[in-house]
Amino acid sequence: MYKFEFFYREIKKMSKILEENLEKIYLSNDTETVHKCRVSIRKIRGILKIFKCPKELEVPLKEIASMLGPLRDLEVQIDFLKNRLEIDSSLGELLDDFLYKREILKRDLVKSIPDFHRKNFLYEVNTLLKNKEIYEYKIYHDLYEKVQEIIMNHPVNINSKELHELRIKMKKIRYMLEALSVEKKEYKEFIVFFKQYQDCLGEIHDIDVWLDILSEKISEFGKLRSYLRKKRHREIIAFKNTLHDIPSVLGKILATAAINSIAEFENSQEIRSMRNSKSEKLSMAEKLALELSPDPQHIKRVREKSVKIFREVREVINLNEEDVFFLEAGALLHDIGYSISEKRHNDHSCEIIASSEYLPFSSEERVVISMIAKNHRGKFSLINGLDRVLPSKEISRINKLSGIVKAADGMEFESLEYVENFDIKVCDGELVFELGDISEALTERFSKKSALLKESFKKDFKKRKRG
Repeated sequence: MYKFEFFYREIKKMSKILEENLEKIYLSNDTETVHKCRVSIRKIRGILKIFKCPKELEVPLKEIASMLGPLRDLEVQIDFLKNRLEIDSSLGELLDDFLYKREILKRDLVKSIPDFHRKNFLYEVNTLLKNKEIYEYKIYHDLYEKVQEIIMNHPVNINSKELHELRIKMKKIRYMLEALSVEKKEYKEFIVFFKQYQDCLGEIHDIDVWLDILSEKISEFGKLRSYLRKKRHREIIAFKNTLHDIPSVLGKILATAAINSIAEFENSQEIRSMRNSKSEKLSMAEKLALELSPDPQHIKRVREKSVKIFREVREVINLNEEDVFFLEAGALLHDIGYSISEKRHNDHSCEIIASSEYLPFSSEERVVISMIAKNHRGKFSLINGLDRVLPSKEISRINKLSGIVKAADGMEFESLEYVENFDIKVCDGELVFELGDISEALTERFSKKSALLKESFKKDFKKRKRG
């Protein structure tokens, strides 16, 4: 669990740096002044984003950073021209032009940049976030989504647009890691890798900007254009040499985040998970389920029944359409524990899902799907310690999905007797199943196994009605 109070010191330090350097911008020619402002804003916003602060708190910081961006770009270009002037004296006039633009831009900033009052800002931050906490499991989830954006398109084509998009995606991960490293030192080593990637991609982007600036001055700056093209080629080669390392580094980041949040589960499958679609994952789960479960037809029917129940109750019990993936996987795999032993087969199913290298699930997927399998029979429970790791909303989601699979499983004595068709309706806030003509024994079995779902439905129905 991350507590905001542990990060507040960093926000205080960064806000002081920001306030001091904003006051210097108007007269200082030190490029570090603007750079320090932007870095401090980045680090403050990184922490605020982790704790999901209200967006209005970020707005002034975002505006300042946005307005300082063009000035920072100009200063980088001025530094480049100054360093290049000794080799190419024809750049003097261009340097003068850029220096003039900087003076004008700085004066414009004096008039328009929002004021930043550190004490007021810190008071607002502390008031809104003082007692805020966030689960490490949620951090893992956020990182997974950001890493997925890169892995799904890896490797990128070496053109300006795709490289720039990759740089932006990497920035988001790096800024999050920088914020987390305030509390978790193990993330610091990954920031070094990201800095290397970003420096290289930044150089390429800066060169592309220059080539665009010079596109209308071909005759005047042919020597500079030639130098920039050669330099870009060298930077591309350097980046290509590191491109194949990116999935490995991203995988290590996710493994670290997953280990911090869910130590009980196998965490080495993250990148493999991203390379398989949900439909491919379900196909693989089905293949394993049909091999390890004692009654393949029962598995198929429980899956179908679970999806039908889901469609009928989803809106009332506040499940998302995306949750059907977890539901189908849990339904398919709920009986694979029989391959170890009939006794406690639900626990064995949970263990196989949690540790299987064949199943290409992420850590989050393993948690949810294994808990559905565990809870398709018996009293609802989580494995030791998981209740301290998972947010209450996640536990509620697992409870409801487990209830659906459990109810679907309760309509069957495997292939000996099972409900073929059923209807669902709501009477006085109660979920009522019409199962047709079935034996007393199966009726009793269903009554017990549908209780978990009916309880969730009843609670959420009442909440919905009050709302």
